Amino acid sequence: MSYRFLQRAVVLVCLAGSAQAGFIEICKDDSPDGSLSGLSTFAIAGQAGTVAVLVGACSPALQLPDGFATVTELRQPGTTLLGVFTFPNDRLISFDPVTRSAVVLIAPGDISTETVITFTNVPVASVPEPRTAWLFGLGLIFFAARLVKRNATTP
Repeated sequence: MSYRFLQRAVVLVCLAGSAQAGFIEICKDDSPDGSLSGLSTFAIAGQAGTVAVLVGACSPALQLPDGFATVTELRQPGTTLLGVFTFPNDRLISFDPVTRSAVVLIAPGDISTETVITFTNVPVASVPEPRTAWLFGLGLIFFAARLVKRNATTP
């Protein structure tokens, strides 16, 4: 009998220490508007799977335990992460552009107290590849410089 009482006491302690739930929405933006399209994929540390969000849209409200949550945007070819912001503003704890991760505060409560995080990306400016004409022009410059040098030393 005392064993059952002890077992219930442990269960009560566990329930008393459990986290409350809060909500988060993950949004995706581009700069300038209309410069990107398609889906962006995000991972939330400690949560199974990923969240896909269309550029210019937000995910549905996702329920998470209250406290801190780390949200990471998975790399997308042709884009650079410009920045991250939250609403309310004080919910962004930290942001690392190298890892594309942000730590946000999830407040306990319903959807009216949710955290909204927005990741903004820009397209990567492409570097033009050298063409034959470019190489030919570079060759002419070196040839002309050599001629000038040779003519300057010859009387």
